[in-house]
Amino acid sequence: SRRCGPGSNLGRTAVTGTDKVRMRHSARALTSVTVLVAVLVAVSGWLLWPTQFGGHTAYVTTHGTSMEPRFHTGDLAVLRPADRYDVGDVVAYRSTLLHTVVMHRIVAVKGGHYTFKGDNNSWLDPEQPPTSDMIGKLAVRIPQGGLWLERIASPTALSICAILLLAGGGTAVERRSRRRRRTMSRKAQHGGVTSCLANLSPALRAAAAAAAIIGVGAVALAALAWTARAGQSTTTQQSSPRQMTFAYSAQVPRTAAYDGTTASSPDPIFRNLANTVEVRYTYRGPPGTISMTALLSTAGGWHSSVPLKAATPVAGTQYDGAVQLNLSALGARAQAAAAVTGLPESQVLLTLAPTVTPTTGKAFEPTLALDLTPLQLSLAGGPSTLTVTDSTKTGSTTVVTPPAVSLMGHQLAVSNARPLSLWLLALSLLIAVDVALMARQARRLEEGAVIRRRYGSLLVVVQPISASPGRPLVDVTEMKTLAKLAERYGLLILCWTRSGVETFVVQDENTTYRYRTGTAASSPVAHVATGA
Repeated sequence: SRRCGPGSNLGRTAVTGTDKVRMRHSARALTSVTVLVAVLVAVSGWLLWPTQFGGHTAYVTTHGTSMEPRFHTGDLAVLRPADRYDVGDVVAYRSTLLHTVVMHRIVAVKGGHYTFKGDNNSWLDPEQPPTSDMIGKLAVRIPQGGLWLERIASPTALSICAILLLAGGGTAVERRSRRRRRTMSRKAQHGGVTSCLANLSPALRAAAAAAAIIGVGAVALAALAWTARAGQSTTTQQSSPRQMTFAYSAQVPRTAAYDGTTASSPDPIFRNLANTVEVRYTYRGPPGTISMTALLSTAGGWHSSVPLKAATPVAGTQYDGAVQLNLSALGARAQAAAAVTGLPESQVLLTLAPTVTPTTGKAFEPTLALDLTPLQLSLAGGPSTLTVTDSTKTGSTTVVTPPAVSLMGHQLAVSNARPLSLWLLALSLLIAVDVALMARQARRLEEGAVIRRRYGSLLVVVQPISASPGRPLVDVTEMKTLAKLAERYGLLILCWTRSGVETFVVQDENTTYRYRTGTAASSPVAHVATGA
C-alpha cells in the first residue's frame, strides 16, 4: 500500500474519532478504579478505625491463662461494641479494681450489671461492671496475632518496607521515565521521582503526597509504639471489700409485748412468746465458701460449739443465707453442762460465727453476739453490731499502667497504636498503588496521543491482525524507528488497541515490524511470530 499524502483528511478524521472514544473509555475505567479504591478505603476505615479516634473497633492482645484453651498469650482479639450483651458472650471491660482491660465471658446478668468469669478460672470476677464499662464483644480471634503484629509493625520491619517501597517505586519510575524519553523525546533529562511527580496531574500529585504523608506518619507512629517505655507500676494496700449483715426475727402471738405478730432485730425475743428464731445473713465480697457455727459460752469458762450450716459455695459477689435457732435446745445444752460442772448457767453468750473462705486470700470471720437468758434473747451489743465490715489490709496490689503514646494531645494505648500504624501503612500502600495504576494508564494515553499527533498521516486504524506463521516479527524500541521504516518503504502504519495496549505495525514483503506503547524492549529482537 502507498501512504496517504499530507493533505489526506480521511486518516486524520478516523484517528481523531477513535482517539476520543479510547480516551473516554479510559477515563471511565480510571473513574471506576478510583471509586472502587475509595469504597474499599471507607469500608476498611469503618471496620478497623480504633475507638480512641472515634471508631468502633478495639484491639486487645491477650495475656495470662484465664481464657485457655481458647485464648493463649499473644493472641489478638478484635472487639466491636454491641447494642446488648448476653450470657455466653466474650466481652472486654474496663476494670476499676485492676485499672486495666479484662476480657472474660459473661455468666450472669442482673439489674444492668454483668458477672464475668474466665473460662479457665474456678472463681467469678470480683467486679460486676455496668454496660458503660464495656469496651466491646469479641468479633474475631487471630491466634498469635498480637505477636505477629508486633513483629510486622516493629520499627525495623516498617523501615524495611518503606525502603523497599521507595526503592522499588523509584526504580520503576526511572525505568518508565527512560522508556518514555527513548520513545517520545530526548529533550527532557529529569530525575526518576521528580520526573514522575512533575508528569502527574494535580489530582494524582495530591494523592501521591497524601500517600507519602500517611506512610511517614505510620512509620513514625510505629516507632513510638514499639519504643514506648513500660507502664508505671503502682503498689497500693488493698482493703478487702467484704461485709456481713445480720438480722433475726421470730413469729409471736399478738400481745401487748409487740405491736404485731413478728419480733425482729434489734428488739429482744421473749422466750415465753417464741422458741424458734430465724437468723438471716447477707454476705458481700469475693466468691468462695461460707459456713455457720453457733458458739455457746458462760462466765464460768464453759464453752461449746454447734454447727448450724455446712460450707456452701458462694458463686457471685453476694450471698443470702438463713439458719434456725431452737432456743430451748440451746438452753438445755447449757443446763446439762451446768449440772455436770456445778457452775450456774443463768446467762449464756450465744455467738453466731460464719466463716467465709475465699478462693484466694484470708478468711473472713464476722461474729454476732447474743445474750441468751431464761427470759429472752437479746443483742449483746448495740444495733451497729448487726453489720460487720472487714477493714483489715489483705495485702498489696501492684497495678501496671499500660504503656501509651501521646498523639495530638490524646493518650493512645500501645496495644491500639500498633495495629493503627499497620493499618495506616496499608492505606498508604493502597493509595500509592492506585496512583501508580492511574499514572501508568495516563502515560499510555499520553504516548498514544503524541504518536497520533506526530504521525497521523501515516496511521491507519484496523482490527487486530495475527501474523502468519513463519513470518519474521521484529519489535522495535522506538516509534521513530518504525516511522522511518514506513517512510523508507512508502508504507502505512497499521494500528489497533487491545487490552489497553496500542500496537503499531509496518509490514513489508517479508517482515513485520511492531511497536507497542509502554512495553518496548530494551533492544530489537527478531523472531518468528505466532501472532500479533
